[in-house]
Amino acid sequence: MQEQRRLIQVTGALVIAAGAAFALIRFFGEAPPGQNLEAVTGAVAFGAVIAAPGVLAFLALHDRPALLLPATLLLIPLSFISFALVTLPLLIPAFLMFRTYVRAAPKGSSGRAAVTTTAVLLLLVAALVALFANEDAREYVTDTAVYGTSDIVTYAEAALSLALTLTGIVVGWWATAHRTSDHKVSRRGVPFTV
Repeated sequence: MQEQRRLIQVTGALVIAAGAAFALIRFFGEAPPGQNLEAVTGAVAFGAVIAAPGVLAFLALHDRPALLLPATLLLIPLSFISFALVTLPLLIPAFLMFRTYVRAAPKGSSGRAAVTTTAVLLLLVAALVALFANEDAREYVTDTAVYGTSDIVTYAEAALSLALTLTGIVVGWWATAHRTSDHKVSRRGVPFTV
């Protein structure tokens, strides 16, 4: 039991760190004239979507093991969002979270867990799609060069993505709260935890 908790803590921390790293890569990957406040908000929104499964993993430690499933399912498509395959290592925490979910989830999980997983997954996928739904080309002209990009993340796209990410996490937390009537208790009378 303690080993599973430690695994989820380490995995969650690694995924959150990956979100922060990809936000920095996204920001510093912009041409210097494009490194502005709009680029910061876009990078933060992008990093938040990647970090969300790590946040869900930490929340799962609070007697909400059902949150490991949407975290796992979100990490799979996030692993393939880079053509350079730099996000492919996200498959490793996805596997570890899924393995822990299978071991930790209460037997005979309710339909509510399936609805929660679907809702959280849809909200977080929508948060990712919101970042890239519209092509917003931008051109920067300096005294010495012209920089251009086929798509930037606008303030509106970043705000929508951040709102969807936060909503997905809150919905997951709220929907997995134990009601008195359906709280699973172990054989020793101790509430179920990861």
